[in-house]
Formats: sequence, structure tokens, C-alpha cells
Amino acid sequence: MRKLHTLMIALGLTMMLPAFAQTTVGYPNRAVRLVVPYGAGGVSDMMGRVIAQKMTELLGQPMVVENRPGAGGMVGTGFVSRSAPDGYTILFSSLSAYAISPRLVKAPPYDPVNDFTAIGGVAIAPTILTVDAKLPFRSLKELLAYAKANPGKLSYGSSGIGSVGHISAEVLRTSVGVELVHVPYKTAQQAYPDVLAGSIAMVFDALPTAMQHIRSSKMRPIAMMSDRRASLLSDVPTFAEAGYPQATLRLWIGLHGPSNLPGEVVQKLNQTLHKALDAPDLRERFTAAGADPYPTTALELAELVRDDVERLAKMMAAAGIRAE
Repeated sequence: MRKLHTLMIALGLTMMLPAFAQTTVGYPNRAVRLVVPYGAGGVSDMMGRVIAQKMTELLGQPMVVENRPGAGGMVGTGFVSRSAPDGYTILFSSLSAYAISPRLVKAPPYDPVNDFTAIGGVAIAPTILTVDAKLPFRSLKELLAYAKANPGKLSYGSSGIGSVGHISAEVLRTSVGVELVHVPYKTAQQAYPDVLAGSIAMVFDALPTAMQHIRSSKMRPIAMMSDRRASLLSDVPTFAEAGYPQATLRLWIGLHGPSNLPGEVVQKLNQTLHKALDAPDLRERFTAAGADPYPTTALELAELVRDDVERLAKMMAAAGIRAE
């Protein structure tokens, strides 16, 4: 009886194989949805649309951007985690939605490590520290020397508690041992008028959104909180180069699918993504926005997510940033 039962299970699985194969053979044979978990018009949306356009050309099927903003990227990210693992719903993923936002709520809607399948890296869009150009600081060492000698006198703006800018500043504060005053805003853009008015001294912001203020010469770039210099501002050092390697935060963007995405689909999307990132026109558009292409294997991205989730959990706990 047991042998018959085993045989029936094996026969059932064998009959299921052709149906499963149909989901990957000839992939894709219809439109692929790229979920961008942020609002239309922002830097993430722009980059997602550039990638979608280039991958549409290479895949021979439309890749359609769908914006699902909310909760620091968790709404759209959670939606993809619950989607069918067939390769037709993928996520424009980010460090913020994986390693930061879930730490700010008691019951996050997904597990950033186990509920997704990594596909590949897309770009690095570093956080940059800029100061009021009227201030005398020309380097990170000068700024931190003043901060240590004058505790609590330097204030900075960010796009809110738990934002990448806020976490960046807290990483610096706890790793270096300086007292900085946080002034949160709804968006980092709202902080710049107060810097120019003399209310706050500096802003931690993503390079793409900080660039217009740097170009106007009203804000002075001090250092990149990344493990590499940005092509757009190659003369601005990283925090490590400025003498503070412990204060490094790599702001990556990638592609993920739901968990259990078939290996054939992952391979197809990863290869197509690499070709897209090699295209000169795409690289130019990314660089102009302050982001550099960041092609990786699926395994490299998965390991990066795992490391960042663990590392930032410790950093946020040390800085007293906890779920509410």
C-alpha cells in the first residue's frame, strides 16, 4: 500500500512538471510588471523607468512600471513579496525598504531576507553630506573637529526620522562620537531653505536630489557616505577616504522577485539587466542623476541584503532608533 501511495505521488509530480516548465520556457511571453515602491516623479521612479525602457528593448516584451508608494517603500515591497513567483511581477528594490523601514515598525509586512529572490544590482546612489557654502568647513575632519569642540551646536536636516539621511547621520554620530542635532522634515528638499537662512548647518541627502543645490554653489559637498566615489562628483571623497571608514553606508538599488522565483527566470532577468546597464545611454542618464550602475550576480545581491539587514539593525539599535 505504501509503495502504491509513493508511486501515485511520483506520478502526480511528473504530471505537474510540464505545466511548471511552461511558466519558464519562452519567458517572458507577456508584459512584466516592475513595481517601484515610491511615488511618480522621484529619482527612484525615473531610474525605474529608464531600466524598464531598456529591458523592454532587450526582452522583446513590455516592462511596465507600476508605482505603489507608502510606508517608506514597504507598501510596494510587501505587494511583490505576496505576488506569484512567475517572473511577471518584480521589484525595484532598495536598501531603505529592506534594511531600514522594516526596523521602524513592530510588525513589518515582509521578511527582507526570506520573502524575496535576488535578481541583481542596478545602481549605487550615495548619500552625501553638504553644508551651507557660507560656513568655513572644507573637509569632514574640519567639520567634526568643530562638532567635538562645540557639542550640540551643529544641526542637520533630513527627510524624517528613519530616513536614509537620518540613518546616515546616526551612523556618523555613533561611529565618531559627536553630538549632532537632528531636524526632521517631510522631504530633504524642505531642509535646504532653512540651511540657506542659517537655521541649520547641513543636510544628509541622496546625491541625485542634492545635486541641484550643489550646482547652484549654495551648498558645499563634504563627503560621500559610500564605499566608492560618485562619477558625477569624482573630486568629493568618501567617508573612508576622509578618515572614517566605520561611517560607510552603501545606498544600493536592485531588482528582486518574490521568493522561489525559478532559476531560469532569475538568470534571464540578470543577463538582461547586465546588458541594460552596459548601454552607454543608460549609463549617461544614471550618472547625470548622481547614480552609478552597479551590476551584480543574484548571489552577490542576496549576500549584500543579508549583510546590510544585520549591520543596520545593530547600528540603529546603538543609535536608539527603534520600532514604534
